[in-house]
Amino acid sequence: MAHGADHAPSTAPRADLARAAGCEVCLGWGTVVTDDGRHELCPACQMGGRPADSATDQPGPRTREQ
Repeated sequence: MAHGADHAPSTAPRADLARAAGCEVCLGWGTVVTDDGRHELCPACQMGGRPADSATDQPGPRTREQ
């Protein structure tokens, strides 16, 4: 009889992607994987007290002017 994979004990936490944009720790994902293999919110961008910026207010890519 075939057995499926065990279910994860909990799902990954929901990250605020507006806060995660540009984060060098989580690379924009909003979560990190611990040494134990658990997903946790990124301590650099998700645990801070700063309010989330609107995704529409983010600066666009820089272009070289000619």
